Amino acid sequence: MYPYFQKNIPLQAAENSSSDPIQAFLSQNPSFGTLIFQVTGGQGAFPVPNATVTLSKVLKDDFSLSITIHTDESGKTQPISLPAPDRKLSQSPNNGIVYAAYDAKVTAEGFLPTEIRNLPVFDGVTTIQPVNLTADFGQPPNAADEIDDKEPDL
Repeated sequence: MYPYFQKNIPLQAAENSSSDPIQAFLSQNPSFGTLIFQVTGGQGAFPVPNATVTLSKVLKDDFSLSITIHTDESGKTQPISLPAPDRKLSQSPNNGIVYAAYDAKVTAEGFLPTEIRNLPVFDGVTTIQPVNLTADFGQPPNAADEIDDKEPDL
């Protein structure tokens, strides 16, 4: 078992073969960035307490990493430390992707679920991700707002 996404606790992985997708992901993402979600309703007019935020990262060979966390009374989550590539990669051209991309699903009673794809996480950077939930007025099942973060223009 891998203890992932624990606040302020370095990730550790069991000693496994180099073909282990989780170990490979950690070796490519040895540093950490932080995400905080700010969940609101009414186009940002009020916080949504007790919203469920599920963060995930799909790896190869049907492996994935995920964590579920809830917002407090102000609509914010606790900071979530996530693996990210070392920031030194961004200091030279042609070093490829210098962030790790995660997906999130945010749900709360009385609101439509919102899915966010490709959230960038950078080494040493704390990002506050705003999420505005839409009230559920009887939309059909499986209706959801979707947000696709575009690749950052670096």
